Amino acid sequence: MQTIAPLEENILIRPNSIEINEALADEYVKQERWEDAVRVYQSLLLLYPATAALFVSRIRLGATALAISSTLILFSQSISPIVPNAIQSPSEFAQALSSTNYLIAQILLLVAFPFFSTAAISIYKLLSYTHDHRPAFWAMVFSVIGVGLSMPLLGINAVVYPLIARLYLSGELEMLILSTTLQQMIWSLILHFGNYILLLGISIFSWVISRNQNFPKWATVVFLTGWTLFIISFASSQPYMIATGLLIFIGGLTLTRSAWTQAPLQFQPITAYPQKADS
Repeated sequence: MQTIAPLEENILIRPNSIEINEALADEYVKQERWEDAVRVYQSLLLLYPATAALFVSRIRLGATALAISSTLILFSQSISPIVPNAIQSPSEFAQALSSTNYLIAQILLLVAFPFFSTAAISIYKLLSYTHDHRPAFWAMVFSVIGVGLSMPLLGINAVVYPLIARLYLSGELEMLILSTTLQQMIWSLILHFGNYILLLGISIFSWVISRNQNFPKWATVVFLTGWTLFIISFASSQPYMIATGLLIFIGGLTLTRSAWTQAPLQFQPITAYPQKADS
């Protein structure tokens, strides 16, 4: 009652405040004052009829971004050629990096990662109404930062490596040294640091989503497995790359469908409340 009293006083002063109304409704729910909670939830919809529609639109926009990101990664993994070792097979290495399929695959990833960043923000918005809103927030932060830090590596893959390959094939054999230098341990760790941060964000998101009964747990496992294989493993065969893309695609589309369905439910007020047995 000590928490509700100031909220009830503030709502008289600021009756149009979404934050105060939501906080008051949450406190009513905690104290099982169901009728009061329903009344406040309904007043929210009456005060701001566009709020629910805007909320749902943003969540569904993020869900669509997740679907697009997952689809682009699948396409990228499906068409990207296997890149052999630069030292053992320099000519095959250069031919693979200078191929059109490799370039298209890298461009698809350049587009897919920002789409996932957009999806992460909307997923957090959906999960912010759950008890796990704090880890969901950090999952969003790590995901967005991870995508940002990964963009230089994606740019190198899409621009620098194909250029090195074309110069090597044109006779400038010393260009291969630059490629092997970028693949050394210290540079590889630095360039892939953003990927590891992104994987951390996806891992936290998967944990939070798996605790939510409205999302299928198997989809989070599939999605996380696909991203883990995509980030920390090296492609050894075309089937491996396609399988990795399929895991991300299947998990991503399943989570997209769940988020699309759950978005409007966040603004549906409780219409029934439990009846206490007569003592």
